[in-house]
Amino acid sequence: MAAKFIIRMDDACPTMDRSKWDELERIFDRLNIKPIVAVVPDNQDPDLFVAPPDEFFWDKVRNWQAKGWTIAMHGYQHVFHPIDRGRLILPFHDRSEFAGLSLPKQAEKIRVALSIFEQESIQPQVWIAPAHCFDSITLDALLQETSIRVISDGLAVKQFYDQGFMWLPQQLWELAPRKFGLWTICLHPNSMSLSLIDAFDKQVTNQFYAERITSYDEIGKMPRAKSLLDKLYAHYFWSRSRSISAILSIRYKFL
Repeated sequence: MAAKFIIRMDDACPTMDRSKWDELERIFDRLNIKPIVAVVPDNQDPDLFVAPPDEFFWDKVRNWQAKGWTIAMHGYQHVFHPIDRGRLILPFHDRSEFAGLSLPKQAEKIRVALSIFEQESIQPQVWIAPAHCFDSITLDALLQETSIRVISDGLAVKQFYDQGFMWLPQQLWELAPRKFGLWTICLHPNSMSLSLIDAFDKQVTNQFYAERITSYDEIGKMPRAKSLLDKLYAHYFWSRSRSISAILSIRYKFL
């Protein structure tokens, strides 16, 4: 089967850069692309205060939901504490909003986050951890407090089921040719330049990608465990990531 791509946009909140989000929305509407949107329910992260608060933000989220976009719960407040990477399911960073906390504390954060969505008549279908960093207790809290059974994260070549959830692997941060598999491209609109958005527009309009971009609602959801190929890809990803980090570390020493 030819490769399929899902577009994901992170860090939607009332203080996001609305001009960039609106420009991407115009592109998606023109091409009938239905992305996954990671919404921070109660943003307290100073790095995401990039514009004055939008009093109509939740109207926008409801409009996304009505258009068939997939709304994801992007943590609670997007505020981090230090964490040993060895405790994480995906050791991308040494910080997390959830990992390392007890089940009652994680469950409380998720419960309050969900209540905000419910007050705004939004039904999040997917979990997206801030900074990709969470642990097995986070999964227990999600199972306990929500009906969410889909995670947009993980390293594999196709969607898979594990620990009570369907995982939509998230492996790319820009469009790149692939021959097979399901690939999620994670965009951060707040930090994208207008020239980068324009380049992205040209890419998604290209026939190769236009024919292969899909959405959460369109993908197959048959139960599937991680395959050997999925595990080999994850090993390759982390090995390559460690190699790049080591090279950059050496380079910086001589700058």
